[in-house]
Amino acid sequence: MKQSLIASLERTICCRARSRSLGPGDALRLFDKLLRQPPPRPGSATAFNHLLAAVARGSNDGAARAVYLFGRMAGAGAAVPDACTYSNLIASCCHAGRVDLAFSPLATALKAGLRLAANSFTPLLRGLCRERRVAEAVDVARRMMPELGCAPDAFSHSAVLKVLCDDGRSLEALQLLRTLARNRDEIGVVAYTIVIGGLFKEDKVEEAVKLFDEMRNQGVSPNVMTYFSVIDKLCKVGSVDKAKGVLQWMVAEGVAPNCIVYTSLINGYAISGQWKGAVMMFEEMIGKGIKPHVITYNLLIRALCKHRKCSEARKVFDYLIKSGEKTDVTTYGILLHGYAFHGSLADVQNILEMMLRNGIAPNEYVFASLLFAYAVHGSADEAMLVLTDMRKQGFSLNVVHYGTIINVLCKAGRMEDAMSQFNQMIHEGVHPNCMAYAFLVQGFCTCGNWKKAKELVFDMIQRGVHPEAKRFTLVIRNLCSEGRLEESQKLFNLFVSVGGKPDIVMYGTLIDGYCLSRKMEEAMALFDAFISSGFKPNSVIYGALINGYFKIGRIDDALTLFREMLSKEIKPNVISYGIILDGLFKAGRTTAALEQYHKMIDSGVKLDSIIYNTILGGLCKNNFAGQALVIFQELLSMNFHLEILTYYIMIDGLLRAGKRKEAKDVFAAISTNGLEPDAGIYRLMITALIEDGLLEEADELFLSMENNGHAADSRMLNDIVRISLEKGEVLKAGTYLLKIDEKNFSLHSSTTQALVSLFSDGKHEEQKKLLPKKYHYLAKTE
Repeated sequence: MKQSLIASLERTICCRARSRSLGPGDALRLFDKLLRQPPPRPGSATAFNHLLAAVARGSNDGAARAVYLFGRMAGAGAAVPDACTYSNLIASCCHAGRVDLAFSPLATALKAGLRLAANSFTPLLRGLCRERRVAEAVDVARRMMPELGCAPDAFSHSAVLKVLCDDGRSLEALQLLRTLARNRDEIGVVAYTIVIGGLFKEDKVEEAVKLFDEMRNQGVSPNVMTYFSVIDKLCKVGSVDKAKGVLQWMVAEGVAPNCIVYTSLINGYAISGQWKGAVMMFEEMIGKGIKPHVITYNLLIRALCKHRKCSEARKVFDYLIKSGEKTDVTTYGILLHGYAFHGSLADVQNILEMMLRNGIAPNEYVFASLLFAYAVHGSADEAMLVLTDMRKQGFSLNVVHYGTIINVLCKAGRMEDAMSQFNQMIHEGVHPNCMAYAFLVQGFCTCGNWKKAKELVFDMIQRGVHPEAKRFTLVIRNLCSEGRLEESQKLFNLFVSVGGKPDIVMYGTLIDGYCLSRKMEEAMALFDAFISSGFKPNSVIYGALINGYFKIGRIDDALTLFREMLSKEIKPNVISYGIILDGLFKAGRTTAALEQYHKMIDSGVKLDSIIYNTILGGLCKNNFAGQALVIFQELLSMNFHLEILTYYIMIDGLLRAGKRKEAKDVFAAISTNGLEPDAGIYRLMITALIEDGLLEEADELFLSMENNGHAADSRMLNDIVRISLEKGEVLKAGTYLLKIDEKNFSLHSSTTQALVSLFSDGKHEEQKKLLPKKYHYLAKTE
């Protein structure tokens, strides 16, 4: 009967342990009850093992209590401790942070002649490493365990390495791993993956990649997590091309990349600004039958929207919908924000309607994007409705929301409504920032109410809002662009008077405003005040002044300032050089411009396409098309990346110079260099062919243009008609007049004059019928 009761008690203990319902209190009670039973019985150690483990997990002193209970059990002879008993005690002590206590059961087990498995030592190794007793852990693994006939396995090594890496000691883990590898201890892919991940976590990228190579050289094949770890970190540090190379190794080694690997690469291409690469990775994973996660879609859609590729983002979004993958407000919000940011209000509304139809409620991010979209579009009333909806949905409006609505109202000249929103914001306890004040100040300045603008600045100071230079600079820049230089100067002075500290950007903005308005005396006076305030001018400010002098024709003053800039060892940037070159070419000083160009090359300045366009355009306009062609050909030979605008400049200049053959060669070079002619270039070439009487070639080129997706605009068709009429090609003119009518374009005055002139002498009366009837009245002779 007693044996039956003991068996029942042991079964209860084991069942509760397996179901994880055995707490420390119950374990203590059951321990006392079991201890009172007659000893020993085979299998009774199992129940005690569960009880000791439950007690050890119970509290901070649980490990010490478990060791004490173990002593009671052994002293009473209640059970014969087995290897599992000692392993549990060692683990319990280590998990409780009492590594010192773990050695006692270890020693007792060894005295009893028990053979412990390698995994019995794993908690001890972890505990020692956690307490920074790495040398002792290595001694246990390298000396004690082999002496006991228990060589550490890959799992034990991995456990130690993980503790080190989790503790931010990846270099120690790396050293240990290499020691183990040299001694040919049992280590596997998991150990390498742990250390590689630890090194990456501590941004030791070079060491991690080197270890990855070592791993492969040691004949240890990386698994999918190893590859992911390397690819993910390389992508995050901007080495996406290297990450792509690792993917290629992965595939070559027969390891199939999964969704998270491709998602990491897509994110890598996205953050490095290579949206085409992100699309390529997405298409590759789809082609391999790997189903993207919604996170993958979100990353790609966000990247495309960021690079103004909203139509491509919409295609990805539509593919997501068709795939059946569950979408949430985040995905809709990303696409909606993309459309909003780039001013596509119709698409914003379309996405919102789809979202609502699918039962997805807008979140704060969506509402903010809607608000921004209407603000960009100047739809103040719709923006106000968004605020109302936000309040109804229980969202709290913040200073950004209020700032957006204040800005759109100010731009619409609705200053009373803007002030009403400002007061509402304060009433709701939202503290206004400098930007909100800046919108209002600009609005009142634009409306001519300087008094109110001034009051707001003082109100801002009284409310403890710091006058930020960057915010007031933006207002000054906007006022300057509107030609309100008087208000700009007043605001600058007011900013200083209330304790604001203008920076070099604010000074530069106002100086540039005066220069663009050709008010060089005021610009130079402000420049002198800028110097007196202790600022050192930069190439941007000198560039503005030089440009101003060029605009009013004071070339020598501009060049004097440029020399002054160089004498102060202020290095001109590309923009500064562009201003000098543009000014010299416009003044007809081609020789001086070329001298400056050669100085730029000699000084090692890296020239961009804008500078070269300025040089080539300036040479062509000053009748140096031949020299422009030489420079252009040099650029082609250097494989310099030219814009399509550069080709337009060259073709236009060569045609004006009568160099038809050379213009055709430049036109042919467009496709050779991987570009496509735009409508402007087609117009130049087609009209040139008509002037040369090559009507058939002109028609073929026009057809080629349309086949390549370029539609003729009003200027092109009018030019073709005008030149055809001037050449007496009435039939050709009639054909293209019909195209003008089809597109509902109007005749330019020059085209109308050409029609009247052709028939004014009565010599072409018979050809009137070649024209559409609606133009016959223009062909009537006087």
